[in-house]
Amino acid sequence: MGNAATSLAGADIGVNEPVLRGPAAESAGPYGLTRQIRLLAGLLVFSLTLTLALLFWSAKSQDRIAVDYSRHLANTALGVQLSNLEKLVTDYTLWDDAYQRTVETFDPDWFDVNFGDGLYLRDTFGISSSFVIGPDGRVLRLMRDSEIVEDAQAQEFVPQADGGLNQLIQQARDRHNGEFVAVSGLIKVAGQLHFVAVRVIHPHTPDMAARTVITPANTYVAALLRPLDHALLQSLANDFGLVNLNYAADISPYNALVQPLYGADGQQFGALTWWVDLPSRHMLYGVLPALLAAILCIGLLSWYVLHCLRRGQMKLWQMMIQAQSADRAKTEFLANMSHELRTPLNAIIGFSEIMTSKAFGPLGSERYVEYNANIHNSGKHLLDIINDVLDLSKVEVGAYILQETETALPALIESVCRLAAPRAAAKGITLEVQLAPRLPALLADESALKQILLNLLSNAIKFTASDGRIVVEMDCDTRNRLLLTVSDSGVGIPKEQLPLVMEPFHQVAGPLIASEGGTGLGLPLAASLAALHGAAIRIESEVGKGTAIFVEFPPKRTVWPKAA
Repeated sequence: MGNAATSLAGADIGVNEPVLRGPAAESAGPYGLTRQIRLLAGLLVFSLTLTLALLFWSAKSQDRIAVDYSRHLANTALGVQLSNLEKLVTDYTLWDDAYQRTVETFDPDWFDVNFGDGLYLRDTFGISSSFVIGPDGRVLRLMRDSEIVEDAQAQEFVPQADGGLNQLIQQARDRHNGEFVAVSGLIKVAGQLHFVAVRVIHPHTPDMAARTVITPANTYVAALLRPLDHALLQSLANDFGLVNLNYAADISPYNALVQPLYGADGQQFGALTWWVDLPSRHMLYGVLPALLAAILCIGLLSWYVLHCLRRGQMKLWQMMIQAQSADRAKTEFLANMSHELRTPLNAIIGFSEIMTSKAFGPLGSERYVEYNANIHNSGKHLLDIINDVLDLSKVEVGAYILQETETALPALIESVCRLAAPRAAAKGITLEVQLAPRLPALLADESALKQILLNLLSNAIKFTASDGRIVVEMDCDTRNRLLLTVSDSGVGIPKEQLPLVMEPFHQVAGPLIASEGGTGLGLPLAASLAALHGAAIRIESEVGKGTAIFVEFPPKRTVWPKAA
């Protein structure tokens, strides 16, 4: 009989089936942790890659800013030289004495003392050459390389200059807003690059300017030239922070460290080159080793943490498997023992019923009748406990299959209350039913629903004293959820024990509870059956005032009658 009972238990509740299946088991086990480790590792690699990318982008941005600023300094340096040269030539040409000694009557000696003082101009302003040219384009006097040049050689100076010297002279002769202004640019003379500034000679004082009429026939132009030599490059480098500033005649194509030079006519005359101390060198050389060390440390720490997590998870997984195995063994044991006990219990109950009916004659003494009634009642009570254990075991292993139908709630509640009414009346407890005027049907297993309500009522009757009150309510809220409530005026449950009342075989301590007895399976079984329906059980209780248990069914189980 033991083997047959064991086989029957396995067939009924499926104790040999695993509790975790499919994706849930995989995500809960070590493979789930492997995916988490890969995800964390991927996030770590992504964050480190993003950090490096941002670092390099920041370094390149700083380099770009440094190069642009350095080029701006180079342009400013060139502009300052041309501006200074324009101011100097303006001082020499906007002068009454210069107009009288050059335009009205040309005085070579005066030119040699003022425009041709090569030592003073070179030492003070860096000027190497100067000349005056008349309206007919003839050079009246030329000082070149701090020496006065003969007339024949002077006439060859302007034609030999490259870069648009004649254009600059013509621009100087043109009035700008009614006034003569100095113009400047770059030219090349005998292979040497020069800054040049030219301007028309005319009076400075208002009286003399009023008596003078300057026409194209009497526009004399003076020019000052400063060579772009090593001394000037060194001065620009020091003044503007241009490291290793040099002139290169053949640089093509240009890059960010080169400033091209163009003559007045647009002709290219090479470029200025210099070295820029890029911030990225300091940033990368200073930060990158520390960052790589930090990355290595973070990587090792992450590996260690993930390794520990994996080991811990494996231990937890093994412990969970062992706990599940123990739980299945417990369930199997309970199921087997329950089936082992059912057979002799059914025989005891059957024989006691035969004896109660006196089918084979009287029992004799009245005590035998009393003893037989006790045997029958005890057997029925033990059978009920065994049935509860079997039902709870089925639910735990997922073998309890709901037979769902559209259940009419008023009739079901009335039938269950009729079953519980005699026991309530025996204790002097008032049992009331309060139903909403219009209730929908509930898609549920009718026998499971009866079991839920019967267990709740039995629990309420057990822990409610005489002259107490129990109310069964059923209503549907605005969200289409059916709510079953069983409230009583019993002893109540202490707050610290509320989380434990749903545990199997747990019983709340108290004198009334101790006198009533019980197995502690009523509420856990009701909660398990409710969970199979997707319902949630909530308990509110206060010691000395009573307990209310709410069973809330999801809206998908509410079935309203179809409109005709």
